[in-house]
Formats: sequence, structure tokens, C-alpha cells
Amino acid sequence: MNILITSTARRIDFVNFFKDAFKEIGIDGKIIVADPEHNAPSLQAGDESYVIPHQTDPKYMDAIYEICKKHSVQCLVPLNDWEVPKLSEHKEELEQLGVSVFTPNADLVDQVRDKGKYRELLKPFDVNAPRSYISLNDAEEGLKNNEVSFPLIVKPRNGSASMGVEIAHDIEELRFAHQHAVQLIKESPLDDATYKKPEENIIIQDVIEGEKFSLDIFNDLDGNFLTSFIRKQLDMRGGDVDRCITVNTPELLDIAQKMGENLGHIGYMNADVYYDGSDYYVIDINPRFGGGYAFSHIAGANIPAAIIALTDDGKVKNSWLTQRDGVELARHDVVVQIDELEEQNIF
Repeated sequence: MNILITSTARRIDFVNFFKDAFKEIGIDGKIIVADPEHNAPSLQAGDESYVIPHQTDPKYMDAIYEICKKHSVQCLVPLNDWEVPKLSEHKEELEQLGVSVFTPNADLVDQVRDKGKYRELLKPFDVNAPRSYISLNDAEEGLKNNEVSFPLIVKPRNGSASMGVEIAHDIEELRFAHQHAVQLIKESPLDDATYKKPEENIIIQDVIEGEKFSLDIFNDLDGNFLTSFIRKQLDMRGGDVDRCITVNTPELLDIAQKMGENLGHIGYMNADVYYDGSDYYVIDINPRFGGGYAFSHIAGANIPAAIIALTDDGKVKNSWLTQRDGVELARHDVVVQIDELEEQNIF
């Protein structure tokens, strides 16, 4: 079995998780890694490694098809927010090549990447999301009507890695933050990730203050809920969790299961949840394998093994779907030498 992992970037640990899973299950296979940056550290860890175009490049999908055909790829796992919409749009073509694609379907990807509609999406199964406004005028009207009060958070509706997120404490800051976010979208890949105009791709929300949690939700290839992992975030660095502790809080496990069962996504989904002391609020949903999974893996989970099994014979061990409670974990940096690849570029 050959597995393609895309946008691997710095995630050598993910590549090794899949290699170790092959050994544990006793299946022969290769881990093929692909990234648009020729000096991405993870390219040094793959059994086969490719430099491919960015997801905004018209040749991106051509590169994916070429790799899948050349190596008879049976499983594709993306690690980047911005490539998921494109891969989801082309799932049918990939599946015709015999590839199991671990991404949600395109319509659900559009829904979860639109932070402005989380209340509408989650309310039917009793999961909370912050009050949101999708225009500056609506937010100002909400302030006048005392629906909300400062501080307010301004961010892109389909943002990633905390890009363009600002807190406003008064009306002048709110207007400036909104203008700044619009300009940022125009100058970033976010402008290519949606059909919306930059001015329509901003949300203004209540600021939920309190404890922050990561929820990882994993479904099988038919969209059936399998498991979830919860981590309390203790420290952040560059938009990623740097230190956390695993928790198996019943209320959070219930939220994760409700989301997995009702959204019915395929593969992995990650959500950020805040607890304000009385209620839990989902503030972000990412339709891909989150970087924070590595913490749960060290705490006993083994989703790469489950992915391989689902692609192979469908027999998933319960031991792969659990993490130990109360394990505190932290990231650390390693250094890898960048050697020139034999096949630098798929084209």
C-alpha cells in the first residue's frame, strides 16, 4: 500500500507515525510526501518525495494525479487547510484511480470553512458558537442595539493559522481592524480559497474568554463517527499549540461526538473550543488532520494505523482510538539536513 501525504512541511513526525503504523500492522508500503517548498524538512523523511505546485497553481491537481498514477497510491491524507477544498472537489476523479481520500466532501468543506455560519451549522444538534456578524454595518448595529459589546474579534471567515485575527476595544479599532483584514485577504492565498469578495470574507464576533481546548474528530470513509481526542491548550506559538494536556472531559467528548455524527465528514476534523466558565463555544473548525494530533499520538492514539486499516480491510482496533487522560506534552525542535532530492519537482 502506498500513501500520499500532502503539504507535509515541517511534520516529519507525521511521516514517521505512518511508517511506524505500517510496521505495527505488518503491511508493506511507501509513504510518499509532497510539498510546494523544495526545502521542506519533511521531504527528507519520505520513502518518495516530491516538490509540487501550490494549491493555487492550475497544475496542482495534475501533480497529484501524476503521483497517484505513478505510485498506485491507495490513500491520500492532506495536512493543509487551503488544499482541502481543491482535493475535495476532485475526490471522484481520485477515487476512480483507486485512491481513498481522507477529506470531507466539498459541500461540507465549504460549510466548516465559513466561520460566519457556525451558529446555523451547529445549533440543530445543540452545539454553541459565538454570535457573528458578516458585515461591519451589522456589527455596528448590533453594538447600538446592545446585542454585543466590546471587545470584539475580527478575522477572515475562511482563515487559517490565526492569520488576520485582531481584537477591537472600541469603534475606531473595529473599523481599522476590518479594513486591515480586507487588505490582508487581498494579498494572501485566502483570496483564492473562496468565491467571496474580500469585503464579504470578514466576520466580527463576540470574544469568548476562558479555557481553550482542541477537539479532534475522526470518522471512517463512510462518515461514521469513530473517536475523538480532547486536549487543553496550555501554550501557543505561531498559531500552533506548543504545550497541552490530554483530557477526557465528558461534556467535550459529547460535543465532539455530536459534531462527528451530525456532520458526517470523512476522515479527520479539528475544532477549537472555548469554555467561558458556563458554556463551551466552537470558534474554529479545520477539515483536515490537525498538527495537534501529534500530542494525542504520544498519549496512546494511533490514527495513522486506523487510516491504513480503513483503506485496507476496514478492521480498526479500539486501542488505536483512545488516548491516556492527564498527559502533559510539549513540542520541541529538531534539525534535519536538507539534501537535494533525486526528483526535485513532479514537473
